[in-house]
Amino acid sequence: MIRTTLLALGLAAAVATSALAQVSGAAFDGFRSNGKDPIQIEADSLEVLDEQNKAVFNGNVVVVQGKSTMTTSKLIVTYGAGGQGTQRDVQKLEMFEGLVATSEENTVTADKGIYITATEQITLTGKVVVSQGADNVATGCKLVANLNNNQARMTACPKGRTTVTFTPGTQKKN
Repeated sequence: MIRTTLLALGLAAAVATSALAQVSGAAFDGFRSNGKDPIQIEADSLEVLDEQNKAVFNGNVVVVQGKSTMTTSKLIVTYGAGGQGTQRDVQKLEMFEGLVATSEENTVTADKGIYITATEQITLTGKVVVSQGADNVATGCKLVANLNNNQARMTACPKGRTTVTFTPGTQKKN
């Protein structure tokens, strides 16, 4: 489930518009839910709140899977109830302060992010920037994406506008 969540961070922005899709269509391949690479999470501290079904990673959080990396100051993983010693499904991921997700030349940044696994919806807020190299960039203050139907909406900051800059022919070919 964390794989799906991390993929959601990158793909949420990738599907916002056709231009945004060009910017980061393959941004977070390493975090695909069918990925086989192990997921490694490092943080300054980990607090497990089992009665609340939460795990809180604090300080310099780094999540790596394959060629994809996500960093944030705090990551809260909410998981379903289950018996002792059983694996529990991840229900929600919350990322705080300085969220950066990268894969090869693609980057998504935001102040905060929330991913709901049941609906496969991700919401990024704050200064949201989606980029592929220096040539293709989209910015706004809120990005909401549904990964089930590949629909997304980027919203401008107050008194601002959403911007997309892309250079035709610069999309990475797979």
